[in-house]
Amino acid sequence: MLLYPILNSVKGFFESQCNSTSESSKGKKENMETIPCLKIIHTTCHTEFGGLEKRIFNESSWMAEKGHDIIIAAPGNTPLYNKAMEKGFITHDVKFKRSGIVKDFLALRKLIRNFKPHVLNTHGNEDTKIALSAAMGTGIPLKILSRHISAHVGLSLHNILLYRHLCDYVFTTADYTTRRLIQTLGLPGDRVQTLSSGIIPPKGLVEKNQARESLAREFALDPSTRFIGFVGRVSPDKGVDLILRAFHRVAAQIPHHLAVIGTGTGEYLESLRTLAKDLNMESRVHFTGFREEVWPYYRALDCKMLASRDINGIPFEGIPQSILEAMYAECPVIGSMSGGIPDIIRHGDTGLLFRADDEADLSEKLLQTLHEDAASRIRVEKAFRKVKGHHTIDAMGNKILGIYRNFLADPESVFRRPME
Repeated sequence: MLLYPILNSVKGFFESQCNSTSESSKGKKENMETIPCLKIIHTTCHTEFGGLEKRIFNESSWMAEKGHDIIIAAPGNTPLYNKAMEKGFITHDVKFKRSGIVKDFLALRKLIRNFKPHVLNTHGNEDTKIALSAAMGTGIPLKILSRHISAHVGLSLHNILLYRHLCDYVFTTADYTTRRLIQTLGLPGDRVQTLSSGIIPPKGLVEKNQARESLAREFALDPSTRFIGFVGRVSPDKGVDLILRAFHRVAAQIPHHLAVIGTGTGEYLESLRTLAKDLNMESRVHFTGFREEVWPYYRALDCKMLASRDINGIPFEGIPQSILEAMYAECPVIGSMSGGIPDIIRHGDTGLLFRADDEADLSEKLLQTLHEDAASRIRVEKAFRKVKGHHTIDAMGNKILGIYRNFLADPESVFRRPME
């Protein structure tokens, strides 16, 4: 168990904070009355630009448009860091490496004291440990630990300190994760909030036939070619190899080609190309690489599949943005029964679910989606309405902003009471 030296005194610090709550409440309320905007720091140790980083960037952009000040503390020269700089956010290069714990701790503590934020929101394992420790005693009114994956959090002194004492609130992206945290760590239900990432709807969506023809041209195929596919981070945990094998099982029964939109490690991508060759499917499996604009690809697909699998028997997936985006783009969806996927895909209602790691079950659900056109259209319509009504960036942003304001206006609320 890794415990930073600064955490050794957390028990006494927490008790003193609880005793001084009433003295600090007046000052915090006065601050909220005089400051017209919120100052928000987001931290992450991640270096890619997947769902987690997209969530941070989109949420920050929305808050900035509402007049709030944003600072991003993340490893420099990474996609999120660079996008944040281009957007005009204050950025701070923090590596969040174990070898630089002391340096990062001191840098964040200085940043916090200078910026004087109302909110600190951490998003990754390493940055959470360092940032929440650095925030101790600095007077940040609201400290949030965001948990983006469904991987289990074990009952340990370290996790009790992080989740029960060093943060005020825990945000998750799936009900599955919320339930596990409550059960494992004994967190009060009102201390944990499920907030799936809100998508940013496009200004317009290309017509489906036009999107299909464009994708066919990209692969130098006949304009009438039909597609099914995957959109997102191409990795083993997303089960792209399972999708390819499931497609192979039914390829003789459908005319479709399989499109893999996204990128991943060279080793895994090469293994997928080898698999396609071994299955004699090279001519019907296509890889686009990374694409910044993915909406036309959702529109081009007759089905979007996500085969996320459990890691060592433990799910990792929250509510994937790629599923929400596909639903908004009116693309039929199939997902595995893993993590938070069933939170958004209600089987037979907004899409179809299959047993994780079961390629035969996935292939059956694929045929059902493609062959039962009327039923698929009904599911597509329900999925679109669900996402439009509850999972856009506006819906997510307003929920979060409401939590911020309610908490900061009432620092003696239930979230400030010490937990047994």
